[in-house]
Amino acid sequence: MRILGIDLGSTSVKAVDFDSSFGRYEIRDYYEQKVPTGGTHAEALKTLLAALPRTPDKVALCLPAGKMTFRNLALPTRDKKKIQASIGFELEDDLPFSLDDAAFDYSVLSTAGQTSQVHATATLGKYIEELFAVCTAAGIDPDMITTEAWAYRTLFNKIISAPTQEKPVLFVQIGHEHTTFYIHKKGIPVMCRQVLWGGRDVTLALGQKYSVPIDQAEVTKTAHGFVIPQSQREQATAEQVQFSATLLEPLSELLWHLKQARLTCKNQTQDNLSAIYLGGGTSLLPGLAQVIEEELQLPTQLLHPLSSLSAAGVRYSELTDANFVLAASVGLCLAGSERSTSINLRKGGFLKRTKSKQMDLKALRAPLTAAGVVTFSLALSLMIQSSVYKSRIQETDTQVEKALKGFFGQISSGAVRTYLSDIDKLRTTINKELTRQRELARLLGPNPKTPLNFVKDLSESIPKDTVVDLIQTQIGASASSTPFTQITDNTASLTFVISSPQVAEKLASILGKKLGKVERSKMEEFIPPGTNEKKWKITFSGKPTEDSYGR
Repeated sequence: MRILGIDLGSTSVKAVDFDSSFGRYEIRDYYEQKVPTGGTHAEALKTLLAALPRTPDKVALCLPAGKMTFRNLALPTRDKKKIQASIGFELEDDLPFSLDDAAFDYSVLSTAGQTSQVHATATLGKYIEELFAVCTAAGIDPDMITTEAWAYRTLFNKIISAPTQEKPVLFVQIGHEHTTFYIHKKGIPVMCRQVLWGGRDVTLALGQKYSVPIDQAEVTKTAHGFVIPQSQREQATAEQVQFSATLLEPLSELLWHLKQARLTCKNQTQDNLSAIYLGGGTSLLPGLAQVIEEELQLPTQLLHPLSSLSAAGVRYSELTDANFVLAASVGLCLAGSERSTSINLRKGGFLKRTKSKQMDLKALRAPLTAAGVVTFSLALSLMIQSSVYKSRIQETDTQVEKALKGFFGQISSGAVRTYLSDIDKLRTTINKELTRQRELARLLGPNPKTPLNFVKDLSESIPKDTVVDLIQTQIGASASSTPFTQITDNTASLTFVISSPQVAEKLASILGKKLGKVERSKMEEFIPPGTNEKKWKITFSGKPTEDSYGR
């Protein structure tokens, strides 16, 4: 299956062609078509598609980061229907627009216990309609419309190792007019922000400084541009330093946004960035990576997506790797093993539908004649089958009658016929009998509210970094082997030995969710025999809540 990932850039349309089969994928080729002066993306996309050696089986595009928003949610359920029902409710208060005008989708990133980590993204429906207009004019109907954040997430999970992802990393995609900042940690998108700054700003500064046309300034920047890091300026000539300073002036805005992204990362993950990756044509500007590394004191390098994804060990040029990051990332959403769980905004009113084709009845004359013969044969076959099915139905009725007598015990044949003629009545009677049996089992079964269940649930609630010794426990009055009864004495008393008074506050916070109103004794300081280390003893008491025994 051939999959085409498309990037509608400011000045050109880029595409990466994947060959995918049985969960594996391989990059076949990449293409770029400039948007003509005064032309549209639809014209460039149509030209690119016409030049393909083979029509793709599936096409994927993405919305830019500036036209979408996302949230990472922790939902207390693993049930798919409950998750789906919760997404709209969770997003409604955070969206800057009405949910009726929005299109959204979600993907479950991970589950732990009864909690699901969910990535939910939303955008205005009009943005998808605008993208559809471009695709329709180009003659395609995309199979996937994902987001820039999810595309980068898919790429990073493929080419960045798990140990590297333990710390957050920042990817900077420098486009012609916009730059996207994407933060990734442990397989999860943390931030994806787009700013109105790009390589064009550097070109404009160069053209204004040396009074040259914008086209000539772009060629000069691409072919001869460079910036000199602070540590190397003493070895450079005055002319080189002056030329570098011209380019560094617009780049100062990029550095400011990088510092803001670093602060955002620290605020959202409570962790520092570990590395910066660069993409886009301007990222190839000699000296830029070193300038960023010295300014932010973080390892900075170019991202090589196509070279990293190549199974045959093919090395692409730095220019190709830099320019086709987004196109490769988008195509990977359909080509990778996670394609069934990828974010796809083709939902609801934007769901893809197969178009019906007009049929030529004259061309179908012969097939219709054959269909008539087949229909006659089928009718004759049905008559024969009807006789066979009638005997089987009688046999089934006999088996059902035996099953009902086995379930209800003593029951007459007349009652069986009555039940079979009124299925609703039979269902109601069976449910009553099952309810009665469940109540008997509940009364005779063991008590679910045991001290062992309480202590087990409490142990799972205490963090691993909080070390305590539970030396005395008294909870309720029912043992696990006794029949279920209404507990009259539902109080709990827990005595702990702790290493510091601060631990008592953590325990009080945890027990507050288990015992409701918590009462604590005065802490007693003592030194255990055989040691010189001080310990404290404290007792907490209260009434366990319904959820304290686990489920």
